[in-house]
Parts: sequence; C-alpha cells; structure tokens
Amino acid sequence: MAVILIAFFGLITSCNESEDVELISVEDYVDEAVFSMESAMKIGRHGCYNLIFPVTIEFPDGTSVSVDGKDELKETIKGWREENPEVDGRPHLAFPFEVLSEDGQVITIDDRGELRARRAACHRKYHDRPWRPGRGLRAACFDLVFPLSIEFPNGSVLEAANPQTLKNAIRAWLHTVDNPQGRPTVVFPVTVEYEDGSQVEVASKEDLKELKDQCDDSE
Repeated sequence: MAVILIAFFGLITSCNESEDVELISVEDYVDEAVFSMESAMKIGRHGCYNLIFPVTIEFPDGTSVSVDGKDELKETIKGWREENPEVDGRPHLAFPFEVLSEDGQVITIDDRGELRARRAACHRKYHDRPWRPGRGLRAACFDLVFPLSIEFPNGSVLEAANPQTLKNAIRAWLHTVDNPQGRPTVVFPVTVEYEDGSQVEVASKEDLKELKDQCDDSE
C-alpha cells in the first residue's frame, strides 16, 4: 500500500510540475513574441517609436487578428499559443501599420524595407540586446490621448477622434499623392497618458522627445 501511495503522490507532483513548466513556457513565448515585434523596428518604451493601435497580428498558422492595445495583444498571443503549443514560429505585425516618431511624425510602415529603414534610423540600444524573460511584457510608457489633430505636408489639418480615424486618414492621403514630400505630424500640444492613468500635456516635439528619453532611462 505504501508503494502505491508513494507512486500516486509522485504522479500528482509530476503533473503539477508539468503544468508549471507549460505555463512558464507559454508566458515566455508571449514575452519573446512581443519583444520580437518591438525589436523589429525599435517600438515601445525603450524604442524610438510608439505603435499606434489597432494593429493586425499574423500567426505562424496563417491566421490573423486585430487588437486594440498591448494588453489585448499579449492576451491574444497567449490564447493562440495555448491552443497551438506545437506550431513553430512567432507572430508578427501585419503591414501596413502606423507608428509615432519621437518628433511627432505619424509614419506608415508598408513593408519590410520601410521597417528596416526606420529601425536603422533609431540609435537607442535597448533592442540591440538579446531577449531575456520579462523584456517584452513591459507596458508602453505612454499612449496618445484622442481626439487629436494631424497636419499634412500640404498644410491641411484633420481632427482624428480615435486611432482608427487617424490611420484611415493617413492611408487615404498616401493613396492620393504620387511622391509624398514629408509626413503627417501631430499638432501640438497633445496629451499623453501614462500606464498609471495620469495625463500630461506635451507642448512641442522637443518635449515629446524628452518624454521618450525619460522612458528609455527607466528599466
């Protein structure tokens, strides 16, 4: 009887350890996937660009999902991995997507060539280091608060009520010009919101860059 009980409890312990390993494996997968997306062109807290949601992510099995924020991005990747533990590869951002640069430009990333060019233009070093657990799960330092206005290179100004309106307007503008000279920029002042819910008004592109510098200094 003692042998049977020992074997039984040993089985329970083994199962619990297996579940813990699987959970850690999923969390690390999500972490590394998010870090890989950010590292691809130095997006996020320690990069030169802020990702403008919503964005579409494509998974290795060919499926794609639109997400409205980083928390939803992480939860979506986690859910997919739990359902597809044996599929190789990581998800990636689908083109096109938009980012906000340090000086307030709204840049549409159409393809891998543009992505590589934007990454090369960023000299922040955080994403040049290899991934380690916990590096991809940091919240964004701040997000833009809508509504806000954007100014196009021809001087016209549009008020965007939400991120999707902003994206639609910029993509429509890109389709109407053959050789764009310059990029759309946000009209200052703008308001940004930190992860704790506090908001700050940013008066200029110089102030915006200073905020990004402060984010980069915080590990």
